[in-house]
Amino acid sequence: MSEEKNTASKNRPRKRRKSGGNRQNNAPSQETQSASGPNKRNNRKRRSGGRKNNSNRGPKLSGLERLIVKYENMREQHIEARRKYYDLFERADPQQKDKLERVFTNTMVKLREFEENLKPEDKELFDRHYNGLKPDLIYSENHQLSPDGEVAPKPDEVQSDPHYLESQKQSDFSKDDEESMGSIEDYNAYKGL
Repeated sequence: MSEEKNTASKNRPRKRRKSGGNRQNNAPSQETQSASGPNKRNNRKRRSGGRKNNSNRGPKLSGLERLIVKYENMREQHIEARRKYYDLFERADPQQKDKLERVFTNTMVKLREFEENLKPEDKELFDRHYNGLKPDLIYSENHQLSPDGEVAPKPDEVQSDPHYLESQKQSDFSKDDEESMGSIEDYNAYKGL
């Protein structure tokens, strides 16, 4: 009977001992290691840790959604850089002011480059999303005005100053010999102020 107990205990897996007691190191002894190899549990952890978990990436975005997320991220950076530049402008030392201005202009340039470098099909989606509203022409239509407005004349086409009155044009001040003299107090007394 003692032999039966001995063979039964060999086939049964042994329980691991808790760390502590008389053992010097916490490594499992040869008795507690399984037949499949040393530290099977540690190997499993090592292998599974190298795999990438797709659940942390978030949902898959379509083309327009991807554009919007990227543009909004760049826009938030630009708004934050602009806020810092204007909030700290008076308090910053010259080097800090230069850095704030450099960051502000760089974010603005990145925004413009993003808009300019879009593919034609992406640009169409982008414009439809951000500039998708039709222009408000109610006032122009009600008053029969052109929505484009009037074309302003060029400075070289303007022949005379519209604010120069006819009475001023006809006046001749060449014989005027009166000299303006006095202080602001004299002027205020004359005007009754």
